[in-house]
Amino acid sequence: MSDDLDKYFEDELAKSRSAPALAKKAGSRKYACTVINLLPFELPEEKPMMLPSVFRVPEARFEGNKLVKLGILHVEEGVHYVPNPLVDEGRPGSSIRQITPPTEMARSICEDYTSAHIETSETAQPGLFWVEGRLTEKDLIEEYPDLISDRLRMQFNWFRRLCALADADFKKNRNMLSVSDLQRSAAKILGVRAEWVEMQMSEYVVCKFCTTQIPTFAIKCPNCKEIVDKEAYDKLVKSGV
Repeated sequence: MSDDLDKYFEDELAKSRSAPALAKKAGSRKYACTVINLLPFELPEEKPMMLPSVFRVPEARFEGNKLVKLGILHVEEGVHYVPNPLVDEGRPGSSIRQITPPTEMARSICEDYTSAHIETSETAQPGLFWVEGRLTEKDLIEEYPDLISDRLRMQFNWFRRLCALADADFKKNRNMLSVSDLQRSAAKILGVRAEWVEMQMSEYVVCKFCTTQIPTFAIKCPNCKEIVDKEAYDKLVKSGV
């Protein structure tokens, strides 16, 4: 039994020592994946217990609503360690090295981000996807034009749903906290014109009567209709407005 265990650990050690050679293979075009981001901001994704554990997918660039540059991240294999039930913690061989292939790493980055958001569907979702191979932007445009176009269309569908939700929420209580930065980014890409798109939190104050947020220049609260700036209101009355 002891000889079998020694042989097992020798094999595991040999696999570990061969890792540099595998890493060199990972640098090839085939043994890697390319994650493509069509969103107008960088995406940070964390994978606890995995090495590497942090991934930053660069932002895409738009001119108006026209995509001019893809955000691209090349992903290789990931490594994590699991306890060895046959060896006490702290002793040599107490953990076993596990390798996650590039395809699983890329799939996890994309699916985890997409599943964390609202208003997604089969035809409306973030433009974050992956393909096999270490590809450049030129490679992607030449080899996957239809896929990029389809994913961009789905992202615009998602943006429209986010904007509709933001508009409905803002009209209900006129609270800027109900609108996310993501929804504002989506609106700007689509060219949506709405009060909640450009207004910043610093441009709002709280109505002392109903506690909803109102523009700093408001004379009457659009929610409860109370006069919030009596001096300005009196001037308007005197001027006959």
